[in-house]
Amino acid sequence: MVSDANPSDRLAETRRAIERDAHELRARADGARGKVLAALSGIAEIRQVLGVVIPRRRPASVEEDGAPPRHGR
Repeated sequence: MVSDANPSDRLAETRRAIERDAHELRARADGARGKVLAALSGIAEIRQVLGVVIPRRRPASVEEDGAPPRHGR
C-alpha cells in the first residue's frame, strides 16, 4: 500500500484484502469440515463392521460360565 494514495483507494484495497482473506478462510473451513465428516463416516463404518464381527455379549452368569460362586468379595 502506498502511503500517499487516495484514502478511498486505500479503503478499496483494504476491502479487497479482507474479502480475499475471508474467502481463503472459508475455503480452509470447508476443507476441514470435509475431513471431519470423512473421519466420522469412517468411524461409523468401522463400528458397523465391528458390530457384525464382534457381536455384543452380556456378561456370563455363574451358572453359564461354570465357575464356582465367589464368596466374601
